[in-house]
Amino acid sequence: MGSTDSKLNFRKAVIQLTTKTQGEEDDENARPLAESLLLAIADLLFCPDFTVQSHRRSTVDSAEDVHSLDSCEYIWEAGVGFAHSPQPNYIHDMNRMELLKLLLTCFSEAMYLPPALESGSTNPWVQFFCSTENRHALPLFTSLLNTVCAYDPVGYGIPYNHLLFSDYREPLVEEAAQVLIVTLDHDSASSASPTVDGTTTGTAMDDADPPGPENLFVNYLSRIHREEDFQFILKGIARLLSNPLLQTYLPNS
Repeated sequence: MGSTDSKLNFRKAVIQLTTKTQGEEDDENARPLAESLLLAIADLLFCPDFTVQSHRRSTVDSAEDVHSLDSCEYIWEAGVGFAHSPQPNYIHDMNRMELLKLLLTCFSEAMYLPPALESGSTNPWVQFFCSTENRHALPLFTSLLNTVCAYDPVGYGIPYNHLLFSDYREPLVEEAAQVLIVTLDHDSASSASPTVDGTTTGTAMDDADPPGPENLFVNYLSRIHREEDFQFILKGIARLLSNPLLQTYLPNS
């Protein structure tokens, strides 16, 4: 997952994140392991010298530093809500990609449910990750959106450029787009409750149970209002959609 220094920083961060909760294991009200895993992944996605560039010379030395880090200063790419474009770093991108793959694995419960149950059930992993419990929700949403929309798959404008050189950024963009789709597709307010026979009883408005926590990713998307942000998103999505046409076009053919 990267160089020796990067692996050392990863081990140090994991030890810090897990050590902080060791004293709570005997508590009956301790946080579930699944929630701790998701929060640890979110912290690692903004871990200096592992997935983001450190803003200071010294590395993170304590768990308190990891948990108190203002991740809004470490957004991955310039674009919506962030003007500074960090220097590209292959190791950081690879580490981000592996963590996003782990997130998708955690979110994959729907793959193991019958269609009737999946259509009406709420994924607790996605629900928790998109809630206010995730303090990195805003910078992560912005990082994913900007990474996807700022990516230029055309490169130098040469048809079939994927045959001439490799692009290490593309796998990260693919994983970022998938995580973004999963989080934005989750609607905690309109899920239906499955019955014993596999059918659903209706939407949450029809049931006595209150809706789940608000999806912060959807909330942040709805707050985008600047014209330049809309243009950035539109151009980025249009560029991605037109890429297959450009990659298969042979001049003078």
